[in-house]
Amino acid sequence: MLEDSALDAELIEAQLTRARMHFQVHRVWTRDAFIAELDAERHDVILADHVLPGFDGDTALTLASEQVPQLPFIFVSGTLTEELAVQALTRGARDYVVKQRLQRLPDAILRAIREAEARAKLRTAEVELKQSRDRLQLITDSMPALIAHLGPDHRYRFANNAYEAWHGRPPAELIGLQVSDVVGAGLFDAALPHLQQVLQGQRVSFELELQRADGSPRHVLLDGVPEITAEGEVAGYYTLARDISDLKQAELLLRDANDFLEQQVEQRTADLRQSESRLQAVFESSFQLQVLISPDGRVLDANRASLAAILSEKADVSDALFCESAWFSASPDAAQTVRSAVQSAAEGSESRHELELQLPTGTRSFDFSFRPLLDHQHTVTAVVCEAVETTARRLAEEALRQSQKIEAVGQLTGGIAHDFNNILTVIAGNVEHAKLLTDRLGDGAQAIARPLDNALKGVMRAASLTQRLLAFARRQPLLNQAVNLNEQVLGMQELLQRALGELVHLEIAVAPDVWCVEVDPGQLEASILNLAVNARDAMPDGGTLLLETGTGVLDEGFAEQNPDVPPGQYAVLRVRDNGQGMSAETMARVFEPFFTTKEVGRGTGLGLSMVYGFVKQSGGHVQVESTPGTGTVITMLFPRSDLPLPGPRLAEQNGYAEYEAQDETILVAEDNDDVRAYTVEALRQLGYRVLEAHDGPSAIRLLDRPDVDVDLLFSDIVMPGMTGWELARQSRQRKPALRILFTSGYPRDHQANNHLGRHIAILPKPFTRIDLARAVRGNLDEERSS
Repeated sequence: MLEDSALDAELIEAQLTRARMHFQVHRVWTRDAFIAELDAERHDVILADHVLPGFDGDTALTLASEQVPQLPFIFVSGTLTEELAVQALTRGARDYVVKQRLQRLPDAILRAIREAEARAKLRTAEVELKQSRDRLQLITDSMPALIAHLGPDHRYRFANNAYEAWHGRPPAELIGLQVSDVVGAGLFDAALPHLQQVLQGQRVSFELELQRADGSPRHVLLDGVPEITAEGEVAGYYTLARDISDLKQAELLLRDANDFLEQQVEQRTADLRQSESRLQAVFESSFQLQVLISPDGRVLDANRASLAAILSEKADVSDALFCESAWFSASPDAAQTVRSAVQSAAEGSESRHELELQLPTGTRSFDFSFRPLLDHQHTVTAVVCEAVETTARRLAEEALRQSQKIEAVGQLTGGIAHDFNNILTVIAGNVEHAKLLTDRLGDGAQAIARPLDNALKGVMRAASLTQRLLAFARRQPLLNQAVNLNEQVLGMQELLQRALGELVHLEIAVAPDVWCVEVDPGQLEASILNLAVNARDAMPDGGTLLLETGTGVLDEGFAEQNPDVPPGQYAVLRVRDNGQGMSAETMARVFEPFFTTKEVGRGTGLGLSMVYGFVKQSGGHVQVESTPGTGTVITMLFPRSDLPLPGPRLAEQNGYAEYEAQDETILVAEDNDDVRAYTVEALRQLGYRVLEAHDGPSAIRLLDRPDVDVDLLFSDIVMPGMTGWELARQSRQRKPALRILFTSGYPRDHQANNHLGRHIAILPKPFTRIDLARAVRGNLDEERSS
């Protein structure tokens, strides 16, 4: 809307609204603004006043006609006379409306838009028609055949470029000439009877000997097609003439060859008998299952491999219906497929099918192909059935699909964990801070302390859930250390007994010389507890749970069946119950996340998947043995460690006093503002000097300052731009003695960054203040002692 009066613009919009039009107005009143709106090309119609300050409607119309000629232009003015309106329409405006009669404006706008759309469609149709003609000319010109369009008077209306090569005259010169003027009267008279048939509405095809411009005679095959109007009248015809001289020559050569071939028939017949003998030998010696079937579906012949699969002789299956034979008698669904495939092959169609058959030799999978056997007259004389066994391949494909499914869930899990653990860290830290403040208030704050305790428990349960998901995905940060399995299991006896209840009897049998393993003790205890709880739920009426430790050696044969498990020495931890057991279908899915056979509310489906992920991430292997009604045995195998067995563990001390600062400076690198603020505040309350950076480059700039001396770098691993791994690498290059402590809710590329040290210290998110204090103090003290 080109309108300088805000009141008039409001009246116009009110009139359009009253007419129930849906519209959006872009109002301008200067030349520059008007040109800018034209450049935007986002309008359906232009409404313009005729008189504007420093600008006028005529100039606007000129600009719009030059820049967007397809856009309807309507004058809406209070000073527009009939003479000015006629001039405006003459110069390209679509309509004019005086402001005293704005009720005309909605209809004028709609009419102008409809006319613009109609003009656009017309332009599009004209462009498409030209393109169609150009394509037709291009296609016909690219063909060597003579293509022409002629009228009922046998005069040329169109001819392609091939005419110039044949007759030495460009196609444009032929338009309007009669056929006899181009090919000669004699040839035209010979073709005329056929052309008369075309003009009567028939399609014809006939041969002519046509002379080229260079004088060489050529045989052509000419097709004539009538051009029939919608009224059924013949308005002309099309001709297509192809050079068949080479074909004619080939026919002569073929006649000569036939005479020679007749002389070779007897020799070929003898060779054929010999070839049939060879083919029979190949047929019998093939490892593929091959059967020759009659068109009506009866067995004509079968090779040794196919008979061996059903433990039969050839006489047992000869002349029997193939689909009802011993190959398919125990597989009704496959028999129907075979019946249809044989019938289709007998009708000339090939087909392939993947079938699983119950054979006397067991359940086996095959790729079947059925194809017709044709004689020299292309008549189906028999059906050939071939089958290649795919049992091993299908088992491998199923294993690969299962592996890919597990990997896909793992990728999704890891992606969620990072941000979720950041959120939990902030919540846990602030709840814990509030709890510390309420503890100072004494007994009067008990009403506040109880909800805070519940909130902190909820955060820890959410953190445990995330850790289980990461364990399954094999992306949890493991704090691996030398572990004595016997000590670990015996130390859990009281905890397990409480979790199992009175109905389940717990037995522990430890081997005297169990090997040392390197695992995360906390994750190991969580795995044992998960297995114990699952065993308890499988024994609702009571039973016995047995925990055993031992040693074993996995040989090359076991490694071949389990490619992800290297051969070697392993420490064994076995959990055995005499509960309900599991079916084969349940065992196939037992390690899938969120899969559970328990009723709603009694299981997340993450227990066994967490165990699986933890053991695999620790370099071990998990085996499950179970049958319904006999109980379940789950065996965890961990690779033997060269480290010595650790001594008895000392009880951990609680409180903050032993973790306070000793005149040290810590650099915190964390991209999440809330997590960084919480971490910095907690460390300062412990007495540390703290520097903070929101990303890796900022931390590097702080380290490069000569007045900064940092004792410990506390860095998130997953940060934009520069990861924590890269930050640590560059920091160590600048300060080789710098201590480094990582934190992450999802430590990507953990195994790929072992160049930073064998034991990389990682504080998993979410962490509490005591976790942070213990990890920082432990890292500083360990590095100092080393």
